[in-house]
Amino acid sequence: MINSREERAMLSDAARVQRHIQAGQSNSDLTIAVQSGMERGIRNSKRFTLTTGSLFGLAAAAVIAIVLFIIPIIHEEPRTAVFPQTVNWGELESFKEFNTYDINSTTLESAIRNDYIQLINKSAEIQGYRITLNAVTADENRILILYTATTEADQEVYNVSSSRILNTRTRSYLTSAGGMGAHDKVLGQDNYHKFYGKTEFELDRSKPFPEELQAEFQIASVDPGKMDDPKTGTILADMHYSPRLKISFTLDSKFKKTVTRILYPDKTVILDGHEVVLSKLELSPLMISARFTLKNPDENSWEVRLKINEASLRTVIKSKTEDGALEMPMVSGGGTEDGFERVYASNLLDNPESLILELTTKTSNEAVKLRINLSK
Repeated sequence: MINSREERAMLSDAARVQRHIQAGQSNSDLTIAVQSGMERGIRNSKRFTLTTGSLFGLAAAAVIAIVLFIIPIIHEEPRTAVFPQTVNWGELESFKEFNTYDINSTTLESAIRNDYIQLINKSAEIQGYRITLNAVTADENRILILYTATTEADQEVYNVSSSRILNTRTRSYLTSAGGMGAHDKVLGQDNYHKFYGKTEFELDRSKPFPEELQAEFQIASVDPGKMDDPKTGTILADMHYSPRLKISFTLDSKFKKTVTRILYPDKTVILDGHEVVLSKLELSPLMISARFTLKNPDENSWEVRLKINEASLRTVIKSKTEDGALEMPMVSGGGTEDGFERVYASNLLDNPESLILELTTKTSNEAVKLRINLSK
């Protein structure tokens, strides 16, 4: 079942693409539509892997791939800091390296830097598979968990094939918003018996803040030596799976007290000759979202949407703090009924002096940067 608004927006865009394919839409328009619908791509490597249900959800990705007749690409290059800020990871040091490969790495770094983290360190073990829920952080919009999977000598961890969270009071599962993981390193070599992962989940602010939760994991593994086989992961018969490993925990009440700031800038920008309004901003420790609407509702056609998405080649938020400057990239996005929405990494806990939303547009062959100060 597809629940997140990003997935629903992607499916809506995909359905429109399908209608235009049937109507003979050009290949270039289709390319733009795919780019706007997916928003980002995946870097596929053996060490850095995506968990099942990650990003927009594999189920949604599969549906959209069928609709578009194209396999989506869902990851990007990691963001780089303009001036690096120091982070003391403490007992979470093992998660430091692989976090840098995540497009949303800034958010976790900021949470750890400001001690906006809850250590859990609870484990579950069945049949030689062991999972440890190391830590969690949350706000009104997101929950992010860090975990470690290990196996005994007779199996090697391929990845954590499933990570999900059950709200035990409502008996409903949270919607996954993305995840990734990496194997441990020992003397520069991959340790295939230990795997670190993180997954984000969406929260609905209109519902009560969750308190009693149950994290559920399933570990995928292969026989020793299989991880170095180039075909690993393509032959289903080689894969083994653990039973569901479950860990119950109570979410720290401090996360509930952090309120999302909601602003209505009503700022107009020009994209490919069309007026678009930055109509709403939501700022919280784990995400910043920006909603854009077409100023002229009569222009809300598929053709105009394609042009606007093509014009909006890249957006990023630049944050300036007393320790330096950071770039916070767009981590997801999708279409809305009257425009589009972009979700960015956040370092709001660092009390930034300024937040500048920078849109790189293209007029003919000339790139133009539009800067909007979100702090004012």
